[in-house]
Amino acid sequence: MKTSLFRDSYNELKKLRTLTVLAMFMAMSLILARFSIRLPEFSLTWSPIIKMYVGMLFGPITGAVYGCALDLLGFFINNRGDAFFPGYTFTETLGVFLYGLALYKKRLTITRVFVIKLIVIIICNLFLGTLWLVIMTGKGFMFYLPARIGSNIFNLIAHTLVFFLIAQCLNKAGVTRLLRSSEDTRSLIGIKNKKN
Repeated sequence: MKTSLFRDSYNELKKLRTLTVLAMFMAMSLILARFSIRLPEFSLTWSPIIKMYVGMLFGPITGAVYGCALDLLGFFINNRGDAFFPGYTFTETLGVFLYGLALYKKRLTITRVFVIKLIVIIICNLFLGTLWLVIMTGKGFMFYLPARIGSNIFNLIAHTLVFFLIAQCLNKAGVTRLLRSSEDTRSLIGIKNKKN
């Protein structure tokens, strides 16, 4: 079953519809990143909700490609004078991969969303994110970790609730099915394509 999950997710990359939707989500993420709140001990951004949705729609392989491309593009567009560090690109890639692993072709429940968000926060934000700061600044791991815990607890609750509510609404409205649909006879706006 896992092999099928990875194969199906990889095959999503071959569809023009998928690439179009990913480009749209990438643009939305880059715009949302400009409205994020970043303080020394606290950060709030809504772009992880889009990453969760991409993982749910297209799975771990396509999600990983999306996460990597988004981080690289985001560095060049929204760079605030920071130096490029490949660890952050790896973290973004891993995060969307994990969302895809947990949410792709699975029943959407608040518990499932909470658990995968918690796992991503522990692995990607608290461990890897703090490790990259230690490597870049030379300060100790425990210098950064306590302040990052509070911010991530807030993000865990906020992102879980907001993503679950948005995903439920989009599922009921049929948007998720339209974005995920593999039918070649319909375009993104629902106009029938003529077959030759």
